[in-house]
Amino acid sequence: QRENGLTYKPSQITVGTGGKQVLYNALMATLNPGDEVIIPAPYWVSYPEMVALAGGTPVSIICTAESGFKLQASQLEKAITPKTKMVIINSPSNPSGAVLPNEEFIRIFQLTSSRGIWLLTDECYCRFLYDSEPFSIAAQPGAKDSVIVAGSLSKTYAMTGWRIGFALAPVAVASAMMKLQSHSTSNPTSISQKAAVEAVKGSQD
Repeated sequence: QRENGLTYKPSQITVGTGGKQVLYNALMATLNPGDEVIIPAPYWVSYPEMVALAGGTPVSIICTAESGFKLQASQLEKAITPKTKMVIINSPSNPSGAVLPNEEFIRIFQLTSSRGIWLLTDECYCRFLYDSEPFSIAAQPGAKDSVIVAGSLSKTYAMTGWRIGFALAPVAVASAMMKLQSHSTSNPTSISQKAAVEAVKGSQD
């Protein structure tokens, strides 16, 4: 809330063993076999593999050097099919470092939300900026219904050994992610949801 203007209830927050786990949990909780997930390229190596493990089909959109490796809403619109279930955006991006302009990010959100497509925004590098402030698409009006935010403390706060990640999502998705995680790893779900949220808040303070 302090850094990105986001206000979520504890029931909309999950905490996992790093950003990678919450991303995987989000995909497992939302995808059905055959669902397509659009991933701008270049991309982090694990995205398409996690989509495939969840039964989905990764679909890449090539973002060229001429565009600054940034996805354009017009590109996305051409790639959407009736099977498109989700779009993954990582800004600032690993590996390119590209940062989507806020206006273009909003156009992408308007496109996905109007078509009932999940927008999974990976904000693990949200503070790796030199000439702008962090921007979360989830702060836009109406975004909480179709946007899933994934974040990590490992990069932003240099806590690489602690491996704590978090997700912000609609209650039904957050609940499904927690149920999945409770059967895949014991921590940090061995503590209460409230305590897990407080742990993240405390690390930021």
